[in-house]
Amino acid sequence: MTTTSTDRVPDQGPLDDGGVQQEMLLMLAGKWVAGTLNVLARVGVADLLADGPRSIEQLAAATNTHAPTLHRFMRAAASVGVFAERADKTFELTPKAQYLRSDVPGSLRYLAYFYGETTVWNCWGYAIDTLRTGEPNGKKLRGGKNFFEYLEQEAPEFAAAFHKAMSELNESRAPKIADSFDFGRFGTIADIGGGQGRFLSAILRRYPDSRGILFDIETAIASAPPVLAAQGVADRVRLVSGSFFDEVPSGANAYTLKAVMHDWADAECRKVLGRIRQAIGDDADARVLIVDGVVPEGNDPHYIKLMDISMAVTNGGRERTVADWTSLVQEAGFEVVAIHPTLPPHSIVEARPV
Repeated sequence: MTTTSTDRVPDQGPLDDGGVQQEMLLMLAGKWVAGTLNVLARVGVADLLADGPRSIEQLAAATNTHAPTLHRFMRAAASVGVFAERADKTFELTPKAQYLRSDVPGSLRYLAYFYGETTVWNCWGYAIDTLRTGEPNGKKLRGGKNFFEYLEQEAPEFAAAFHKAMSELNESRAPKIADSFDFGRFGTIADIGGGQGRFLSAILRRYPDSRGILFDIETAIASAPPVLAAQGVADRVRLVSGSFFDEVPSGANAYTLKAVMHDWADAECRKVLGRIRQAIGDDADARVLIVDGVVPEGNDPHYIKLMDISMAVTNGGRERTVADWTSLVQEAGFEVVAIHPTLPPHSIVEARPV
């Protein structure tokens, strides 16, 4: 077919302007950045630099690594602003690198460590299968087990890193979320899937007249007592272990689910919400408070939009829009009262029984 001048795509200039292509190359190399930070987090380099710059030889000796190769890893991390190489060839922390330390508020060290877990990492090599079928490929890599079963039964090292990562994130973020919503109107708050109790502790510290129930699998809450004690709330918390697919404890006025629902597909979430609905019974004033992401409209960049793909390929979970949340809770016997913005990337979906 002959193309006339009016049929042609407008001349947009050369594709490679030297900048946009470089940005795309860096985006495509994102797994290299993540992999580099993962191993540096695992060996604890940032902790070793907390007191000041050190040479590669010193760092290698302290981490039992190969000095020339460690230098290459550190140089790569420095190229994206994590660590910096000084003129004297020593390395020092940068503001970003501070978050790879173990002892700072909001530490991301164990999250970086955990993201390199073999089945989590390998899921991305098979992401095309998820795109074609809609099914997570993580279960195949884990012998049919879901993410949490596998961690607890076969990967204790990474299970420990995961629980530590969640605790670290909650340590700095939970108080801000607790301050953003009136949890104090509830006499008893059950945190479902609450891990070590950081989030529940933040709520109870903020609202001293409330009491709590911490519910999770046994291995998750086993390390909760010292956390609750350190926060001064142990005497107001009842520990209950179990699977939220089977039963959740009754007797609470509010049931919180922080960063839990996004791990699961709709059918599994309906089952969890159904168990909570059974536990609530006839208490019309009770609430479910889902602290999770809400996918925004439009094309602006947002962490939750990328997290959504991670959930899809690893365990079959998903992030949800306002419409998704509204539909999901209705199918489980609730209705959305309001969605309260809180510390990004989370919101609080407040729902009541109907």
